[in-house]
Amino acid sequence: MQTVKNKIKYFAVACGLFMLAGVFQYIDQYLSPLGQTFCSIAANLIFCFLIIAWAISIRQRIVQKSARTLLCTAAFLLLFWLVIRFIKYYFFDSSDTICRYLWYLYYVPQCLVPPVALFAVLNIGHNRPVPRPLYLVFVPALILIALVLTNDLHQTVFAFRPNFEYFSKIYEHGAWYYVTIGWIIGCMLACIAVLFLKCSISTCRKKTWIVITVFFVCTAICILCFIFATASYKVPELLSFTFILIFESCIGIGLFPSNENYAKYMNASDISTLIADNELNVVSHSHKVPFVTKSQLEQAIAGATFTDDNTRLSSKPISGGYVFFTEDLSAINELNAQLAEVNEMLSEEGDLIAYENDLKERKAQIEERNKLYGGIFSIVSDEIVALKKLINCLDENDENYEKNLRVACVYLAYIKRRSNLEIIASRSANMDVNEIALSIKESLGYLSDCGITVLFIGNASGNFAAEKCVLLYEFFEACIASGFPSLSDVIVKISASEEKISLRVVTANGAKAVAEFKKETLKRLNGEIVVTKEDDCLYHVLTFRTGGAAE
Repeated sequence: MQTVKNKIKYFAVACGLFMLAGVFQYIDQYLSPLGQTFCSIAANLIFCFLIIAWAISIRQRIVQKSARTLLCTAAFLLLFWLVIRFIKYYFFDSSDTICRYLWYLYYVPQCLVPPVALFAVLNIGHNRPVPRPLYLVFVPALILIALVLTNDLHQTVFAFRPNFEYFSKIYEHGAWYYVTIGWIIGCMLACIAVLFLKCSISTCRKKTWIVITVFFVCTAICILCFIFATASYKVPELLSFTFILIFESCIGIGLFPSNENYAKYMNASDISTLIADNELNVVSHSHKVPFVTKSQLEQAIAGATFTDDNTRLSSKPISGGYVFFTEDLSAINELNAQLAEVNEMLSEEGDLIAYENDLKERKAQIEERNKLYGGIFSIVSDEIVALKKLINCLDENDENYEKNLRVACVYLAYIKRRSNLEIIASRSANMDVNEIALSIKESLGYLSDCGITVLFIGNASGNFAAEKCVLLYEFFEACIASGFPSLSDVIVKISASEEKISLRVVTANGAKAVAEFKKETLKRLNGEIVVTKEDDCLYHVLTFRTGGAAE
C-alpha cells in the first residue's frame, strides 16, 4: 500500500506541475513583457524538469542496462526538442530564416525517438545486442530528417508562399509531412505490439487495453490542441509527455519490466546482504543480515574478512557506495573437518598399505630367492649327494684321507661356481664369458691338487647368452666327471667371436665320451658337440655357432 501511495503522490505532483506549466503558458499572453518572460521561462523549466526527473526514475527502475540507456537517450532527445523550441521563440525573431531551421530541427527528436523506443523494447530480455539488420529501422528516420532539413529546396514537407513570406503562420502540409506523422505513429504502435508479444505474463497482456487507450486519448488531445492552437499546451510538450505516458503505462501494467520495490525485495530476501553509502552508513539490508560494525565493513572493503569462525563478510563497490554480503561457511568448515579426519585415516591406511606392500615385496623376493635356491639345489643335487657320501666316509686315520679331501674340494668348487652362475643367469639374459673362464680355472686348480696335470687356454671376451655360457661350464663338468678321478691330464680351451663361442676339453686316461650331453637343449640353442679320440686322449668340442648376446 505504501508503494501504491508513493506512486500516486509522485504522479499527482507531476500532473500538478504539468498543469501549472500550462497555466503559465496560457496567462503569459495577458501579462506585461516581464511577466510573459517569467511565465514562459517557468513553463519551459517545469517541462524540462519533468523530463529530467523521468529519466532519473528510468535509471532507478529499469534493470536492464541496454533498455535503460535507450530510454534515457529518448528522454535526452525530448529535452533537446524543448530546448530548441525555447531558443527559437526567445532568442530570434519569428521572421528570421534561422527560426525556420530551428523549426525543422523539431523533427530530429520526433523522427528518432520512436525507433529508439522500439530498440529499447527489442532489447528487453536480451544480454546480447540487437541483430544488425534491425538497425535498418533508423534508415527511414534519417531519410525523413533529411527531407525536413532540406525542405527549403523541395517544399514537399511544408509548402510556403514565395520568398517564404510569413512562413511561421502561412504554410501547407505536404505529402512527406503526413508520411512523417505516420512513421511516428507506426513506430509507437509497433512498440506496443512488440511489448505485447514479448510479455509472457497473461495478467499483464490482458491490461494492454490501458496502453492502447492512453495512446489514442493522448493522440486525440494532441490533434485537438494542434487544430485549435491552444495557448496552454503546444505540440512539443504534448508529444513529449504522450511518449512518457505511453511508456509509463507499459511499465505500470508490467509490459515493460521494471523493479520499483528494491527495499521490499531485499528485506524479504533470504540472502544476507546490506547496502551502505560511501561513508559506510547502512541504507538498506535484508532481514537475515547479522550485526556488523563499521570497522568490519572497512575491513571487508580491503578484502574478505570473518565476523566469526563460520561467517565471511565480502563487499563490492556500487554506484554511490558498497554492497556487503555474508556467506555462511559452517557447512564447508564441517565438511573440511570431516575431510581432515578422513585424510588422517587415509594417511594411516596409506602407511599400512605401504607396509603391506613392503612385506609383499619382501615376501616376493624371498619366494624368488627360495625358488632360485630350489632350482640351484635341483641342478647340483647329484654333486651334493656324491659330496655327502664322500664326507661321510672320511676318516682321519685312513691313508686316503687327504686324497678324499682334495676330491671333495673338486665337488665343492663345482657346486659353488655352478650356483654362482645360476644366480648371475637369473639376473640377466647375458653373461660375461670371463665368468666361465674363472669358474673353469678354479675347478682346474682343485683338479691339479688331485695330481692331475691341467692346462687352460683362453682368449675369449664379451657378453653372450647366459644359458649358453652355463651350458659350457656344465659341459666341462660332464667331461671331467666321465673320467674323474682316474684322469691324468686335462686341457681346456675357450674361444669366442661374433660368429661362435666354443669350449674344447681334452682328457687323457679313463675319460668317456659325452656326445649325448643335453641333446634337446643344445638343438634348441643351435649347439653342436664333436667328440674325437686319438691314442689315449679324448677330444670334446662344444660350439654355439650363433654366438653373441641374447636378444
